[in-house]
Parts: sequence; structure tokens; C-alpha cells
Amino acid sequence: MKNHIPYPALHMKKTMRVSAMFAIMLAVSACGVHTPPLHQKPTRPNTVVHRSSQQHSSRQMKSLDNLSPGFLFLAADKALKDGNHALAIQFLEALVKKDPQAIDPHIQLTRLLLKFGQSKKAAKHLNALLTSPGLTPAQRQQLQLARIRLYLEQGQTDKALQATNSFLKTHPTHIMGRNIQAKILAREKRYNEALSAIAAAIRIKELPEFRLLQAQLLIESGDLIMARKALLRMRQLIPDDEAPVLLLSTLAIKRNHADKAKKLLRAFIAKHPGALRINLALGRLLIQQKQLFDAIMVFRHIAKISGDNPAILRQLGMLYFQNKDYAEAEKTFRRLVAAHPDDMSRFYLAASLEAQGKSAEAEKLYALIDHASAMAIEAQVRLAAIEINHDELEKASQRLQQVIKEKPVHLDAYLMLSSIRLNQKQYQKLLDETAALVSISKLPPQILFNRAVAFEHFKRYEQSDAMLNRIIKRNPNHSEALNFLGYSYAMRGIHLNQARVLIQRALIQKPNDGYYLDSLAWAYYKSGNYAKAARTQRLALKQVPDDTVMHEHYGDILWRSGDLKGARKAWQQAIDMKSEHPEALRKKITSGLKPAE
Repeated sequence: MKNHIPYPALHMKKTMRVSAMFAIMLAVSACGVHTPPLHQKPTRPNTVVHRSSQQHSSRQMKSLDNLSPGFLFLAADKALKDGNHALAIQFLEALVKKDPQAIDPHIQLTRLLLKFGQSKKAAKHLNALLTSPGLTPAQRQQLQLARIRLYLEQGQTDKALQATNSFLKTHPTHIMGRNIQAKILAREKRYNEALSAIAAAIRIKELPEFRLLQAQLLIESGDLIMARKALLRMRQLIPDDEAPVLLLSTLAIKRNHADKAKKLLRAFIAKHPGALRINLALGRLLIQQKQLFDAIMVFRHIAKISGDNPAILRQLGMLYFQNKDYAEAEKTFRRLVAAHPDDMSRFYLAASLEAQGKSAEAEKLYALIDHASAMAIEAQVRLAAIEINHDELEKASQRLQQVIKEKPVHLDAYLMLSSIRLNQKQYQKLLDETAALVSISKLPPQILFNRAVAFEHFKRYEQSDAMLNRIIKRNPNHSEALNFLGYSYAMRGIHLNQARVLIQRALIQKPNDGYYLDSLAWAYYKSGNYAKAARTQRLALKQVPDDTVMHEHYGDILWRSGDLKGARKAWQQAIDMKSEHPEALRKKITSGLKPAE
């Protein structure tokens, strides 16, 4: 056989000894690390090729016969780097056709065919390769493992396991072979067999990869205590590696020992401050526990060690925003917009500015967001909010109606629009526009509250009470609903004991709220307890001294208490403060109140 210069490996991610392998096996989550089940079938990569790519490759293939094997190999490598796997396969097929003894490219072609679901072609190349006399031991091992994967791809699990066991008799400490064996056995829930096989491999040669596999199997079988022991042993073998620490922290979280997980992660960071995945696991755990200040400190460090990675900066900016540190959020999103401008960064920069009262600049940024962007609708809602703050209610109303037209169940838009309708006393419009939302179980309570106010205006008390009771059922401490329902009962002179209880519950949430005190005073008044009503109303007026209705109430209470002079003075004060019904008040001053029934 001819001597050939070996082909270098095609551009693919190299599998470093342990950590890179863990990067494949482990996925960082909000809790730290998630270990996927060993029997989980991986999602097949997308092999769709755009029409333009197909046309391009078709033109190229016509002249492939004139290209040298070396050029074809380099072209395949570039296609892989570009993510064009179909084209890489075509170049490699042309290469092995021209140079049948090019073993490495042939193996790489087989692996690509198998990886992208072309099992029939892969089988053909495998059979041809396995009969080749020029295979090195390493190449033969690769092909044997590829054949096992082919069996699995074809659903021949028993055949795959038989071939794997046979392979491992010759290569008992082969890491990938043990992984495949464990995967097959775990898929069939044969955990004892899988663990026995790994234990046998460890007795021959204790590798950290085997301890990882052992821990994964134990986790999946539910034996977290033994899994922890396997990982502790793994740490002894590779004390500076992140993987066992990540998994140990995950186990601690699974056992509701979040503080232990944090301690473990912090201890590793103290020795290895640049450990990116450990820092991320700690940061996400802190977020999960709502320890935003600590999470911010961690993500500031992550941003530094990651070279201001855009995804990390965005997370940091969001943390500042959630923590209501809008100035720092603004700084962070300004850096993002300057270096990596996108609509999400623009939106949160604008939101940070808006929260600081810098609405003019915020408005300009919201307006820049592309209509086709995922943030476009939210930007329109925020523009409407700015318009509401500027009393441009008609403009905001039109904008919100357009948002609802594009996204029919945008609850924030409905909430703002219903509040505008309430402000403009368009009660029927409010009820009509929100009627279809009532069936939504988790409807924002403010929408229900606005509907209750509208129903109350039309004296449709049963429907108003239903809205308020629905809010209170979901949120027993919703002070506005408690107060409104209690006041409504008092105004109607019904359920007066319940009215007092409801208003007192509201006052527990807001003890010095003048309007709630006014409601309570009116409930006492309606019950005939004029002395308590007067004392309570004086407290209410200390909190809200400029409300005409409250002065009118005070006059009514004083009249019933026998203080006729004080009553007339209170009614006159309401007139002086521009009451909406001065004539009715003048009539009270002249004639007083009718005798109580």
C-alpha cells in the first residue's frame, strides 16, 4: 500500500481530557448545573441547507474531479467552519473517491454522515473501512464505536450493547466506550448493571471520567448520597476542575441545602477566581434566591473575567434594573448599546432612563426600536406610559389600541387603556373593552378593580362586588379592593359589620391612609356610632386635609352628633374648596339633614 501523508483533523471542537467532556455532558442552569439523563436521546442537529447553498455546491461539484485531494480536504474544513455540513460531506465524498486510501478523511466522512442522520451511507463507508488493512489501532477503535452508534441510530439496541461489551473486553478503560455502554443500560433502567460495569472499569484504572459517569448513573437512579461520594472522590482526582464542584452544588440544591451549595461554589472561586462556570452557577443561584445585591457583585466579576461578554453585561444590567438601581442599569446598557447595539439593549436603556424621569431620551430610544423586533410591542406600551404621564391621553389611547390590535391579549396595554377610560369617565367603554378578559384566571387585579369602579358608577353593585371579591380571594391583603368593597357596603348601608372588618383589614396594610380612615368613619356613621365616626374622620382629615368629600362627610357626622355649628362650618369648607355639588351643600347649611331613620 502507498504511503500517505496523514490528513490533519477537520475543524471540530476538540475533546480535552475532562473539563471539555463535562462541557458536553453538563448544562449550566439557574440552579447551578443540570445533568441530562444518560438515556436521553440527543436532538439531531439541523441539516437543512438553504437553496442558495445547494445551488452553489451543485456548481462546485461539477468541477470536483479536477481538484486535488489536499484542496478538497481544505474546502471540507472551511465548509465545517462555516456550519455547512452538507457541503463538507460532498467535498469529503469527492476526496475519498479520488483517494480511497485516505483513512482519516474517510473516518471523518463516516462520522459526519452518522451525525447528520445519513445512516445508509455511513454503513456503506463503515463496511468498506473496516476491511481496510491499513487501519491503525486508534482508527479501528473509532470505526468500531461508529458502528455501535449506527446500531443505536437504527434502533438495534441489543446489537449495540453486544458490540460495546465486546469492544470493552479489549479496551476496558476506553472512556467513550464506557459512556456508550452506560447510556444504553441507563436507557433501559438497568442501573445496577451499568454501575457494576463502571466499578469494574474503576478497579482497572480510576479515571475522573469514570467517577463522573458513576455519579451521573447514581443521580439518575436516585442515590444522591452515593453520587456525592463519587463526586468527592472525583474532586480528589482533579481538585482544580470545575465539573465535580458544579455537580456537588447541584446535589446540595436538590437536597434543599442551598447554603452549602453557595459555600462550596464560593470556596472554589476563592482559589480559582477566573472559573467562569462556577461564577455563573453562583450568580444564578443567588438570583434564584432573590439575593440581588450579592448576585450583582458576582455578575460584575463575571463581566470582568469574560471580557464584558454581551450576554453577561445584559444579565448584569437586568439585575441592576430589578434591584431598582436605575443609574447603574443605565451605565451598563449604555455600554451594551455602544458596543453591541440591539433592540433589547436599547429597550432596557430606555426603561432605565424612564425610571429616572429622563423621559425625553427614553422616548427617542423606544421610537428607534424596529417594528419587527421582539421588543417592538413593549416599546409601544412604554411610549404610551410616557404619553399618559404627559397627559396626552388621547395619543396614548390610540397607541394602546394599536398594540391590542397586534397582540390581542397584552394585559399591560389593557390595564393602561382601562385606566385612561376611568380617568376620562368612559365607564361603558372600559367595560366593553375588558369584557373578553374576565375569563382569564390570572387577570391583573387592577383591571378587575377598574371594572368594579365602572360597575359601581352604573349602580350595578352585584357585578362590582363580584369583581372586588375575586380580587380579595386571590389576594386577601389587596388594600384597595378591601377598602372599596367596605366603603361600598357602608354607602349602601348594608353588611355594616363586614364593611368595618374589610376596611380595618385595609388599614392594617396602610395604617395612615386618609381615604381608608374616611371609609371607616362612614361605616361607623352608617352604624349610628357618631362619636367613633367623628374621631376617625378627624384622623382622616389630618392625612388628607384638602378633599371636599371628606369635609362633607365630616359635616354630616357632626350634624348627627348634635354639633350643628361645626357641621355647617365643615360643609362651607367643602364649598370653599370647590366641591362638585355646592348647591346641595348650601341646602344642607340652610336646612340641615333629614332626621335619621
